[in-house]
Amino acid sequence: MSTLKKISVITFIFLTFSGISQNTAHYSVLNVTVTDMKKNPSPGDKIYFVSKKTGKIYSEISDDKGKFKITLPNGSEYEIKIKSFDQDMNYTAVNIADADYDMEFDIVISYELPKTYTLKDVHFDTGKAILKPSSYKSLNELAEFMQYKKTLKIELAGHTDSDGDADKNLVLSQRRAETVRNYLIKKGVQGNRLIAKGYGETQPVASNSTPEGKQLNRRTEVRIIEQ
Repeated sequence: MSTLKKISVITFIFLTFSGISQNTAHYSVLNVTVTDMKKNPSPGDKIYFVSKKTGKIYSEISDDKGKFKITLPNGSEYEIKIKSFDQDMNYTAVNIADADYDMEFDIVISYELPKTYTLKDVHFDTGKAILKPSSYKSLNELAEFMQYKKTLKIELAGHTDSDGDADKNLVLSQRRAETVRNYLIKKGVQGNRLIAKGYGETQPVASNSTPEGKQLNRRTEVRIIEQ
């Protein structure tokens, strides 16, 4: 199974603070810019800030310039996560001091999506192109991600192990890829952003001589075509 690839670059620039107020609660405004590794704006990214102190989750989505503002309470370290295909990508953390005044920061988040990602927990009935109910959560996450990343186009690549006839496996993998595509379309993703392609048993990632290897080879991958 593929793992998420990421390159983390983050910049903090202290800008201003207000004078001490009479309020007991103080906050920091984060001016966030999200880019790819070439510093191009990255729109449609859902970014989470998870307070390690309270567990509360704050989130925003980058606009067409890759920017957003978010206000967080002072006095906590926040874990930054980026929504990805069917899970959140851990990025880094930012510590906001327990200051008795309001603050403002600039933050730049630069990251890169993996070009190929194996969807977790997407499985089919044996020898069929019928999704198991356990697949729905991952596919719902992917559909939500595609709705944020409105310019993203992907290939849904179906793969099988080597059991049975190679030609039948090729047909089966194509049918399974099309099943995933149809599911995502029903969840609101435009069909012209999804290509279904079956590869049968031709691209194994493990040995087919063990049950564990066969399980790894039976997979559905997301391959980025266009961002």
